[in-house]
Amino acid sequence: MLKLPATLAAALILAAAAGTASAQDKDKPAFKLGVVNLRTCFDKDKFDRVKEIDAELQKLADDYAKRIQEIEKKMVQLKEQVEGLPPESKLRAEKILLLRRLETDLKFEKEYGKAQYLDFYSDKKIEIYNEIRRVVDLIAKEQKFDLILRMEAPTLNDQQDPENVTQRINNRVVLYHHESVDITTLVVERLNAEYKKQKLEKKPDGK
Repeated sequence: MLKLPATLAAALILAAAAGTASAQDKDKPAFKLGVVNLRTCFDKDKFDRVKEIDAELQKLADDYAKRIQEIEKKMVQLKEQVEGLPPESKLRAEKILLLRRLETDLKFEKEYGKAQYLDFYSDKKIEIYNEIRRVVDLIAKEQKFDLILRMEAPTLNDQQDPENVTQRINNRVVLYHHESVDITTLVVERLNAEYKKQKLEKKPDGK
């Protein structure tokens, strides 16, 4: 029986192992990558739920402004009344006291109204983000994506917040992608379809 040199035997073993690994790599599915533009998903002109939340936010802002205007109007009227009364008048003292109360009400309303608006905005923003993530997760599992990244471009020309340009650049995840890996439209369509279904299910008559 012929014996192979040790080095040749080792080379043959390595070649066989490499061939097996190559065959296994061919059988393994290709890595599947997708990207999503979160800014588009949050766009009120794209996602119906965002449009409704935007309308709710506007109503909150309008109600807040109306309450402030009503208090300020009463304060102007009271100031005019106070100025028209003599210093020794008991009624003048009562009007001044009422004016001080209105000033306190105005301060409270401004702080409370702003906090209420910001809380609502924050809660809804998180709600929408979680819904986007849920839908992306569903699509990823259905279509067997290995990785899905956010890819919206940062806003670099924001004159109101120039100090955070570096942070906005650092928040960018994808610098380039081929349009074939962009699943944003698919995500938005799924978001709208599921939201429409939820609204129909909430209606008693289903209409």
